[in-house]
Amino acid sequence: MKKTVSDLGAGAYLLMHGHKVVGRKGRDFIFEVSDQEEVEFEQRKLEYLSSEFHRFDSYIMSLKKVGEYAP
Repeated sequence: MKKTVSDLGAGAYLLMHGHKVVGRKGRDFIFEVSDQEEVEFEQRKLEYLSSEFHRFDSYIMSLKKVGEYAP
C-alpha cells in the first residue's frame, strides 16, 4: 500500500528507519508500506514528533526565519 508524508523531516526519519520511498507528488513523499509494516510506519511517524531529529528540524526552521542583521 502507499502512504504519504508531507513533512520533509518525518520523511527523512522514516527513510532512515528503512522505509522505502517510491515517489513524490508536490510536497508529499510516497512510501511503499506492506500490510505488516503499516503499524510500525504509523508508530515511527508519531515517534518522530518527540525525537531529537524533530527538535533539530525545528531549530533549522527557526534559523530560516532570522532576518538579515549585521551588528
